[in-house]
Amino acid sequence: MERLKVLRMKIKRIDQKILCLLQKRMLLSSAIGREKKKIGIALQDWSVEKSVIENGIRYAEDIGLDVNFARTLITKIIEQSRIQQERLHYSGYSGKREDVLIVGGLGGMGRWFAYFLQNQGHRVAINDIKRTGLCGFSYYKDIKSALKGKSLVLISTPLTIVPGIIETLTGLNCNAVVCDIASVKSHIIPAIKKAIEKNIKITSIHPMFGPSCRTLSDKVVCLCDCGSPQANDMITHIFKNTATRIINLSFDEHDRLVSYVLGLSHFINILFIKNLMDSGYAFKDLKKIASTTFNAQMETANSVIKENPELYFEIQSLNPYNLDLYKDLKICLDVLMEIVKKGKRDAFKEVFQKGCRWLDEY
Repeated sequence: MERLKVLRMKIKRIDQKILCLLQKRMLLSSAIGREKKKIGIALQDWSVEKSVIENGIRYAEDIGLDVNFARTLITKIIEQSRIQQERLHYSGYSGKREDVLIVGGLGGMGRWFAYFLQNQGHRVAINDIKRTGLCGFSYYKDIKSALKGKSLVLISTPLTIVPGIIETLTGLNCNAVVCDIASVKSHIIPAIKKAIEKNIKITSIHPMFGPSCRTLSDKVVCLCDCGSPQANDMITHIFKNTATRIINLSFDEHDRLVSYVLGLSHFINILFIKNLMDSGYAFKDLKKIASTTFNAQMETANSVIKENPELYFEIQSLNPYNLDLYKDLKICLDVLMEIVKKGKRDAFKEVFQKGCRWLDEY
């Protein structure tokens, strides 16, 4: 027992040294963040991060440490370093303070934007059909009275409601910049075209993250230009001092890409859960013998299946490109099944080889 105590004490001291070294690394990372801001370069440098990971993996191999563990550890450290840099040096706001109205401000993303914009120093009010307000924000039930004095109207409602809100704002000759955050764009294009005809300053974005987001490090916001430089500039400037990357896309390109990035990823995980439920086995029975791959897939599927089913249905049903996606998915399934049924080992291996090459292109 005495020997065990000694060994545990050694581990405790090593853990403390590891944490101390991590703290020193974070301090250096903060210094790098300050230099980046001074020079005016982007927070994230993919080539540098890739090099850091590769160096770590090589060193892990040299000392006999599991390379997958090393890769995961270094990736987490890099992620935390980015968060540290953003919190300390990239989270400020240097522009004009706006008077913002969030339509649908009591929903998940509406609340996220309310707190985000308030933290930047903007004056934020909320319009929502729900009768209760959000602590710390002015609340309006009537959208017409809520528009008075506002410079930005952010639409954060369910997808099917967005076109009607845009049409209402157009009918009221809204003077503020109008911006929706819809995750599918095709069905709102007619309303946006009417707004443009009435000279409404409008733009359209899609934050590629959910309301649980705590840092904008490594996050993306898609921007679909509606022809109003003033609207685009205001939204871009709001995210300027964060670590967010703004990706400019046409409406058509946005929905095509989102059919894969959201439509496919959601659908596969919903299909995975449904298939398991229909198997006749209880989850606890499958969990008893779960493999690493099963657990990893379950973690993702679990996060999807506990999301808002109304939103996830609309993401599937409102994007016209999902129909092509389903056809392609069925073809891929049939091809893979045929490869396995006919014992085409080389063809099966080729899928892996091509997949690795495709991923390595990144």
